[in-house]
Amino acid sequence: MKIKQLILAGVVTSMMSVPAMASDWFVGGAAGYQKNTYKLDSSVDGEKEKERDMAYQLRVGKYINDNSRVYGTYGYNSEDIGKQQTFLLSYDYLVPLGQSNVNWFVGATAGMTHTSIKEANLSSGDNFVWGGQTGFMYNINENWSTEIGYQYLKQDYEKDVSNGANTSTFSLNDTQQVYLAIDYKF
Repeated sequence: MKIKQLILAGVVTSMMSVPAMASDWFVGGAAGYQKNTYKLDSSVDGEKEKERDMAYQLRVGKYINDNSRVYGTYGYNSEDIGKQQTFLLSYDYLVPLGQSNVNWFVGATAGMTHTSIKEANLSSGDNFVWGGQTGFMYNINENWSTEIGYQYLKQDYEKDVSNGANTSTFSLNDTQQVYLAIDYKF
């Protein structure tokens, strides 16, 4: 876990030390569809379950130049198995598509997630997450933009569950999300 914390600290430090350039700050929100993959490994058999539900995000960030942006995101998702709160730091590289107001973006994400499972014998926990995102952004005008995107996060949530003589491991392996966002630049 210490290596993951060092990687996260390095990403945060490098993003904070980016030279100040003529750039725009932005704030925005997103709503989307999230799928979490849970797994229960036991000595008898393994079982996977996928939960799907709505997810919401608030974000704030800065365009470093015409091709780069960094942003922080708070996300929330609640489903039948549990709920999640995510705190992410992301970087996207923007690729203009011709003379249009459309950009393709691809980027990396790292952060922490707080996972609360509704089962009484499973405790909540803070875990490192990392992954990436891609999608398309449309600049409506000078101040407003919208985007549709896909994000994948690798999760590290894992808890041991004992049922009498048997011990199982319950884990959240990954999160996938499709979302629609709108941002205001100032």
